[in-house]
Amino acid sequence: MKHPLRLLAFVCIMLTLMACADDRRGGTAEPLHHPANAIYHWKTVYNPTPYEKDFLKKHQVKRLYLKFFDVGVDNLYDGKGEQPVPVATTIFRDSIKHIGDVEVVPVVFITIPALKCAPTLYSLAEHIIDRVDDMCWANHIAYREVQLDCDWTRETKPLFFELCHEVRFLLHERQKGLSATIRLHQLRDTLPDIDYGVLMLYNTESLVNPDVSNSILSSDVVSEYMRHVEADKHLDFAFPAYQWILWFKDRKFQGILRPGQDTNVEGCLRYEASLYREIIAAKRAIRPCLKDIGYPSSNIIYHLDSANLSRFTDHEISEIYRP
Repeated sequence: MKHPLRLLAFVCIMLTLMACADDRRGGTAEPLHHPANAIYHWKTVYNPTPYEKDFLKKHQVKRLYLKFFDVGVDNLYDGKGEQPVPVATTIFRDSIKHIGDVEVVPVVFITIPALKCAPTLYSLAEHIIDRVDDMCWANHIAYREVQLDCDWTRETKPLFFELCHEVRFLLHERQKGLSATIRLHQLRDTLPDIDYGVLMLYNTESLVNPDVSNSILSSDVVSEYMRHVEADKHLDFAFPAYQWILWFKDRKFQGILRPGQDTNVEGCLRYEASLYREIIAAKRAIRPCLKDIGYPSSNIIYHLDSANLSRFTDHEISEIYRP
């Protein structure tokens, strides 16, 4: 053989290209992710108050999971029937530049009807990424990953998992990553084709059950789940920082009242709030579930709202963020 070194170099290049292709198809690409204090923004208008901006600086928050839009369903009246469409799109009243070097992660909530009526999940993935790109361009946002949020069950798991696979493929082509929210009940199943997950440690019990004392967060429920699961991917953890009032009449759930709303209603009211002691107890319960991939898990607060965050002291927030 006249040129063994050239042949060897060619083989090495081909193997490298094949490995890269495998990574883009859901292989073992390095997660485009690093540990950081993080928080969710789950309002339809982005216009943080001075308190909220100061919160980000004071607590060295370096990642903001910002819900961009939901994917719902609409009838387009053009013979196509129901189609997935973006709804509840966030309106930017303030510039992202005002929060400094905080990384923004676009979050997209996927409804189950949208999954079921999509012509193809690859086309849905393309539309989602295109809309994220358009919103980021319009609002001068540079992003390194996208997060998908979905209340999938075992019945709808194949649809959401295929969507994750297609979105991750498109993002890996651009050297970007994909994460997804994970509910406690979903943790008992395999996880979708993502770079990492965020375990949502809130709404741990049924809010419509009149016998539950606090549906927002129960460390006992979290501990019980953690005894029976071991995550197959890296997880970060989101803890609640909100409150609400649940209205029951004749032991039947009537609705959610926000603090400040008129509570002069007939029936029974149950005030619930995320409690610091429950958050810390839940943190202890999840330690056995951590998957060691070379970097620690991030703690995330849900969500950026001065009325709720102000219930916690600076020390308590620091302890929630402590690894």
